[in-house]
Amino acid sequence: MRAGDAGALSRQAAADGLLPSPAHDRARNIVAGPLAGLCGRPDVRPLVEALDRGLRADPALAALPGRFLFSVDDGGGRAGLGTCDVGLRRHGDGADLVLAGRRTGIHAGAGEAAGAVALALAAARAFLDQRQAFPDAARVAGLPDGGAAVAVAVAGRMGGPVADTVTRLPLGPVPGAGGVVVVAAPLSRLDAAHLDLIAALLRRGAVVRLAAAGRVVVPLAGPAEPAVARLAAAGLPAADDHPLAGVTACSGTACERSLADVRALATRLGGDPVHWAGCARRCGLPPDAVPVVATTVDRFLVGDDPAPRRLGAAAVP
Repeated sequence: MRAGDAGALSRQAAADGLLPSPAHDRARNIVAGPLAGLCGRPDVRPLVEALDRGLRADPALAALPGRFLFSVDDGGGRAGLGTCDVGLRRHGDGADLVLAGRRTGIHAGAGEAAGAVALALAAARAFLDQRQAFPDAARVAGLPDGGAAVAVAVAGRMGGPVADTVTRLPLGPVPGAGGVVVVAAPLSRLDAAHLDLIAALLRRGAVVRLAAAGRVVVPLAGPAEPAVARLAAAGLPAADDHPLAGVTACSGTACERSLADVRALATRLGGDPVHWAGCARRCGLPPDAVPVVATTVDRFLVGDDPAPRRLGAAAVP
């Protein structure tokens, strides 16, 4: 953005309904399965919308940390359920409650969407109660007991890790989805021309879904083959053999913490799948990617290797 444009953009976003509760803006971190409602999968949008309304209706929940994550999974994974703080997973005739990526033994039955949302909100309130004694805990797993007291507060118990799917969506038409295509935003960035094209191809009444590793799920108004050709021609990777299909990066030099121009390096050197990060925070790291983390302008830590290496072809797995 140009200097001085932030205020106008913020006011326009608010006028368009994108900031329905400024007090809760940092707390409205809800991730849902990117294929929910497609391929015969159950639609979880009603759960997401009910959870969001419940969050905004409770002034106390505005105190949730900005890293606190709600996940609503359709049963197919890829909604961050394994790393969530509070999650709902569609299962059988209802939804299971998940805390800190672990099972709790609590199940809300079919037709109990309000009950499932009430459980999730109660767990978030229980976390805030526990956090009063441990203010440095930003996540349920960061509490000294790993969230056990939160589970007890909602009549559950901490079990084993929940099953999850963390690999990125394959690019191209989605099998069995009836006209749905997955493309990649190059280094997780879309420009105005990309957005205009996606909007032109979008099925009436459908929504675009943004998924891990910059994946964009587009339910199409028409046949997949010509749509894929148009998206690819616009510079959006639409097949897994594209040079940038497996590459992601943080915001790079747009962030004052970045030690290197990782976006330029990612474009030039690539890697599959790797995530280039300008500092040790590794912002935006997809769960299935090898991190390449800048320690200086030209030295990087690659994966679990403790020794920084100078940038070069060998730096990319």
